[in-house]
Amino acid sequence: MTKGFCPECDSSINFGNNLRKGLLVTCPNCGAYLKVISESPIELDWADDDWDDFNDDEEYDDD
Repeated sequence: MTKGFCPECDSSINFGNNLRKGLLVTCPNCGAYLKVISESPIELDWADDDWDDFNDDEEYDDD
């Protein structure tokens, strides 16, 4: 199984066969927004700016 580690809390994140550079994920343990920056070795980094761009198309209504 393909897995990487969260840079925030060091929890393992399993990717299965879905690993690819640029993939945006959320850490299941701490909720950090992460981006795959390298596949070999697997390296994750914070993706706050990229995550905002990814979610720009979604509208949120607080009502």
